[in-house]
Amino acid sequence: MARVTKKDAAAAPAAAEKKVVKKTPAAKPRKKKVVPNFVIQSSADQSTTYDAVIEKVKAAFDGEVTSVDIYVKAEEGKAYYVINGDVTGAVDLF
Repeated sequence: MARVTKKDAAAAPAAAEKKVVKKTPAAKPRKKKVVPNFVIQSSADQSTTYDAVIEKVKAAFDGEVTSVDIYVKAEEGKAYYVINGDVTGAVDLF
């Protein structure tokens, strides 16, 4: 049988009182969202932006839009679109 001393008895409650602290990984800094500046320029020094083309396509179509594909032909000055997979058309770029 092991002999318990006053020193051992005093140390036992102190060991029971220790709290376990969980370390959590440091939070990674969030990357800022990059917003591109998309400019379409023709050889005649005319230019337009991505947002302007989108607005023209939206204005040309009246209805619910589930998908949009836009094909830009700067040399023709046109943006051709396909909306919802079956509606086609074109808008002027400049």
